[in-house]
Amino acid sequence: PAHSDIDAIDHLVFTAPTRDRALALFGATLGLDFRLDRPIGGDIRQLFFRATDLVVEVVVGADPQPAPHCALWGIAWSAPDIEVTHARLTAAGMPVSEIRIGRKPGTRVFTVREHELATRTVVIGPT
Repeated sequence: PAHSDIDAIDHLVFTAPTRDRALALFGATLGLDFRLDRPIGGDIRQLFFRATDLVVEVVVGADPQPAPHCALWGIAWSAPDIEVTHARLTAAGMPVSEIRIGRKPGTRVFTVREHELATRTVVIGPT
C-alpha cells in the first residue's frame, strides 16, 4: 500500500452482555488497562481498554437479548489519508460507504461492506 494508506489496526471492538462481564474478562483476566466508560445513548455504553499500543472497545447494552459471552464485533483500521484508502478500495471493486464524520472528534470514517471479511470493518482517518 501507499505510504498514506492503511498503516495499523486502530482498535478492536467487542460486545459484552454486561459491564461487569467486560471488566472481568478484559480487565481482570486479560490484564488490559481500563481507561474509559462512556454512555452513548439509552443503556448502551462504550468501555475502552488499552493493551500496550492497541485499544480495545467493548460495547455493552446494544443487544436487547445479548449472548452470554463476549464476542468480536468488528475491527477498525487506521489510515493517515482516508481519501487515498477509500479511492484504492473503490477502484479495486470493494463495497465501501461514503466517508463520513466519525464518533471520535477529529476523525472521519468509512465502512467496508465486504461480507467475506466476516466482521464489521471500518477505516478511520483524521479530518
